Amino acid sequence: MRTPNLDHEVDLVNSFDLSLVAARRMGAEEGTPLLVASAVGANLPVWRRTFADLARARPVVTWDLRGLGESGMARSQRVDAAAHAEDGIAVAESYDIDRFHLAGWSTGARIALEIAHRYPERVASAMLVCGGYGYSVPEGLRHLELVSVLPLITGVVKHFSGYAGAALRALTGRAELAGLVRQSGIIGPTADTTALVEMLRSMSESDTRTLLETYEAVAGDAEPELLGEIEASTLLVAGERDPFTPRRTMELMNERIPGASLTVYDRATHYLPIEFPARLAVEMGDFMSESTGPGLG
Repeated sequence: MRTPNLDHEVDLVNSFDLSLVAARRMGAEEGTPLLVASAVGANLPVWRRTFADLARARPVVTWDLRGLGESGMARSQRVDAAAHAEDGIAVAESYDIDRFHLAGWSTGARIALEIAHRYPERVASAMLVCGGYGYSVPEGLRHLELVSVLPLITGVVKHFSGYAGAALRALTGRAELAGLVRQSGIIGPTADTTALVEMLRSMSESDTRTLLETYEAVAGDAEPELLGEIEASTLLVAGERDPFTPRRTMELMNERIPGASLTVYDRATHYLPIEFPARLAVEMGDFMSESTGPGLG
């Protein structure tokens, strides 16, 4: 379905190491912009229905992570969270945006935290959805959270990226993919299955080794010490049934980020933005308005 207020051109932006990243600006002309850090391998499909509401009141800006989507390969080979954070700032500056609200879902939350830590004066508020500060293997195993070893597993699989990519392309090429996704139980009953299928197919079109290396670098870079240094008002949104971002992680973030607030969506999984997009848009919109002040957006 076409959404006019999300119409946009793709702009190629030079980042700090001359890597080209694909930037996207959409929505209203006025209001404090919302800068959205993409998750590894995911961008517009996950956020589209939420953006459709938010973009009526403000500009929405995002970018494809270096080496993925329509962005070029990293010139310096850097794919860590800090490099993506600098890409985000380069994108904001290319649109003459000095101050912005900030959001991230899944591994995009790790990148958003990096931006908020490095550029506190530029962040009006931060909203982190089903994401954290990276996986710590020792901490995760201590709490019996096997998901914490995903970056390690990814680090092994990247050496067999040719086979992994072929398997992903075979899966996403199946006509019955939407039904398989629904039957898998990884998404809730209210989820926009089409959006998840679109995201998976987009991932399959990326360079598989770059995708795996980027996930390993971002998700495996646990930096809990950043939490106490975040100055922006922060909204944390968690899914009750999220198997990828432990509830303990988001509760810890709520405790350590000064003035943070945590909302837990009943029946939501890791894919909360495609399960409850309208509710998420309202809560994010209200939070941004309250954080900026009356009449400022």
